[in-house]
Amino acid sequence: MQGISGVFQGAFMVHVFKPAVSLLMLSLLAGCAVKEYSAQLSDRVTAREGEPVSYLVGSIGPDSVMPAPQQYQRLLFRQRGSEWGAAAAYTNHGVRQTPQDIEEGQGRASVFVMALKPGDYELYDFQFFSLVNTGYGTYSTSQMAKEKFVVPLRLQPGKAYYIGEYRSRCITSQACLFIQRDRQARDEGIARAQVPQLPSLQYLQLPLERAKPFILPEKGDIQEQTKDRATP
Repeated sequence: MQGISGVFQGAFMVHVFKPAVSLLMLSLLAGCAVKEYSAQLSDRVTAREGEPVSYLVGSIGPDSVMPAPQQYQRLLFRQRGSEWGAAAAYTNHGVRQTPQDIEEGQGRASVFVMALKPGDYELYDFQFFSLVNTGYGTYSTSQMAKEKFVVPLRLQPGKAYYIGEYRSRCITSQACLFIQRDRQARDEGIARAQVPQLPSLQYLQLPLERAKPFILPEKGDIQEQTKDRATP
């Protein structure tokens, strides 16, 4: 029987003197802070001023229990039928950081607010990524799903959807995953501080069984969501 680590795709790659790495090292030496955004969108899916918009809101970062140590953590979304997409991102690599909106023991998380063009999207992958400088060069390690999953989202214009918090844990060094919980009461205030014109949030319950074993709802949280909220 295949172990859980068998469904993850790991990579160990050496990259020396790449421009991004060089810029990162210069920033570290200079002590300059580099702001990272927790919502990273391609131009093709970004709703511009005056255009219809749908908001996607949540949070992402290492959990307080068995927190994933990777410096870059992402959930990947795309428009249905295309490769144009967006990422919910958490970064904590020296001076490069997304806002540390939530701090709970060892756990940290960033709240993301995506202003997307309305339509059909899908959550299809995740990424854990780290850069390590040995003094002789820089190598990277990454984990993604070996086989992409498809979790559909239909976003209507003028609405704002909350999809939960996604907190990362590592079972082994090569098997990390996200635990999903409903923390709307906490995250909504942070999101509204970022985007004051944000419409009232409605909880969008995703069919996360399609993303197992990479994203798992916390035990007991599904029953509470089903009991207290209507599915849009």
